[in-house]
Amino acid sequence: MIENHSPIATSVWSPLSEPNFRAFWVGMSLSTTAFWMQNIAVTWLMRSWTDGDAVMISLVQTALFLPVMLLSLPAGAIADMFDRRKFLILSQVWMMTAPLAVAALAILDIRSPIALLLCTALLAVGNAMKLPSQSALLPSLIDKDRLPFAISLNSMAVNGGRIVGPAIAGALLPVIGAMALFLANSGIYLLYVAVLLRLPSFDIVSKADRPSFFQGLVNLKIWVKQTPSFGAILLRGGLYFCVWSTVLAIVPLITESAAEFGLLYGLFGFGAIAGATLYGYLSRVSSRTQAVTIAILVHATCIGLLSIADPFIAKALLMGIIGVASFFIMTTFQVSAQLQLPDAIRGRGLALMTTVFMGATALSSPVWGLIAESISPQTSLQIAGTFSVLCACIFARKKIEP
Repeated sequence: MIENHSPIATSVWSPLSEPNFRAFWVGMSLSTTAFWMQNIAVTWLMRSWTDGDAVMISLVQTALFLPVMLLSLPAGAIADMFDRRKFLILSQVWMMTAPLAVAALAILDIRSPIALLLCTALLAVGNAMKLPSQSALLPSLIDKDRLPFAISLNSMAVNGGRIVGPAIAGALLPVIGAMALFLANSGIYLLYVAVLLRLPSFDIVSKADRPSFFQGLVNLKIWVKQTPSFGAILLRGGLYFCVWSTVLAIVPLITESAAEFGLLYGLFGFGAIAGATLYGYLSRVSSRTQAVTIAILVHATCIGLLSIADPFIAKALLMGIIGVASFFIMTTFQVSAQLQLPDAIRGRGLALMTTVFMGATALSSPVWGLIAESISPQTSLQIAGTFSVLCACIFARKKIEP
């Protein structure tokens, strides 16, 4: 952890004055955006290769998030045991191979949905390695006074990338094509590797104090049991991500062209930018628990209304609002978790959160796809919105802050 620092900062952007953190933040933002760009490109490619098969489209989300659910916790334990920077570099090298593999399929005109799912799972393995080590490395690059601001910026990059990435991909896909997007993604991961190679390494825990792999997981279990607010983050966040998965699994089924698809996700991203701009103000209006409940209700209402939105302008407006709500909810969960986790178990704790959130996305996506296939996409959205409203009301009193 950096100890020499300037006077206490008051701006959320103040950590960017630290060169190492600034370089890390830019690289992290680009890598996260590239990951979600590929998600949208693969989703649209799957739609094209399967003539709009709802189940196959929904399985893209399963391939993208199931490996993260299964591997994040082991990856987080490893990140707490070794040099987090080097482990992060390894993850980016791994992730470079996935878009190159998909680009090869496109070049060779091998339209295999199974191969596309396998390439997506390959990317997801690298993402499972990246997420806990990346978040756990952050506090080493900034002083304690500016750590809350750095956490907010980290959340902005991680969660904003989930929203801005699909928007960029949606806008560029009809213009430059999927293959060019995949090649660009691989280049972005390489750029992040170059950034990380220039950063110093930090051994957070001395070799003598490092727990074994399994003891580290036991320590995490004990801490989670003693921290009800973190348990509330896992519960409420998991339920939210069950519904959030419809944005990527079902919305493509209610669009008629690549241009419309791109425009909708562009407005989704614009909403995310608006959410980032308003986050500082909105987060001070009420407690994080109350604010996230309201945001989930707004998100759920808009998901339900998408099912009956007939004019395209109505869909576009709803997607913009969903973007604002999504950014606020994801960022609030991330900030709440980072402020609670002790540094010694930060990698494992963030990995557990990722496991729950991505697992909820992976397992719920095929359910929405099956409902859409057997009944209709509109019914799937209506059920998801109703489910989210009920969960928000039932668990509104579960506090996500200590």
